Amino acid sequence: MINLNTARERGFTLIEMSIVLIIIGLIIGGILKGQELIESARQKNYISQTDSVKAGVNSFIDRFRAFPGDYGSSAVCAVCVSGNGDGILQAAAANAGAIAAINGVTGENYEFWNMLVGAGFIGGGSSSPVATGALGFSGGTVISPLPQAAFPQSGLTVAYGTHQGGASSAGSLLANWIRAHKFASNGQVADAQAIVAPVRALQLDTKYDDAQPQTGRIRTSGLDTTNCGTAGTGGAYTALTSVECDLVMALE
Repeated sequence: MINLNTARERGFTLIEMSIVLIIIGLIIGGILKGQELIESARQKNYISQTDSVKAGVNSFIDRFRAFPGDYGSSAVCAVCVSGNGDGILQAAAANAGAIAAINGVTGENYEFWNMLVGAGFIGGGSSSPVATGALGFSGGTVISPLPQAAFPQSGLTVAYGTHQGGASSAGSLLANWIRAHKFASNGQVADAQAIVAPVRALQLDTKYDDAQPQTGRIRTSGLDTTNCGTAGTGGAYTALTSVECDLVMALE
């Protein structure tokens, strides 16, 4: 006669537990692989987007013999505002200020996108870019040529300033920069904030540039000099997986 109490108390066999652990491992592995694929797609989209912007800038210069935003005529589009023609994108901070401290997106910084959209060299938040809402990124109900970026809650802005480079390198560069910029919950531009983990920034920089945060075309602008290795430290990216770095790319 079968003892029902004994049958109820019988636990999992080693084979059953092994199967369960294997299934759990496959699920975790699939999640991690999925995250890697998502991050890889974001990196590719970011590079593709910034390359499209740079191509648009080159086309604009070829047509108008001037830098978008800095062009001394407002004839590019109905709502465009002319720049002063000095070859740089004016910022809220001093023109030669450290890039990490420059957050302004008004004036020529905003008109840079306005003119690119108005001239048809890049897509924008609206078919008719407007001069209002200069602190907002495109998307949703926001009417603005400032484009959203591939990273979560981020968009692209531009600024003219100095990336100081590494202490042991000659990487200091005064230039116009594309910035992957954080935006607030209302879609408006926030102060310079981190958007990517150092380990992810390293992957992107290694794949598309020189793997150094203070040299090359892709850099981080100094928000975290410990983990992002920037601005005068001569350091390198760390393996930290929390979001600590921002990103800048030289337009020139």
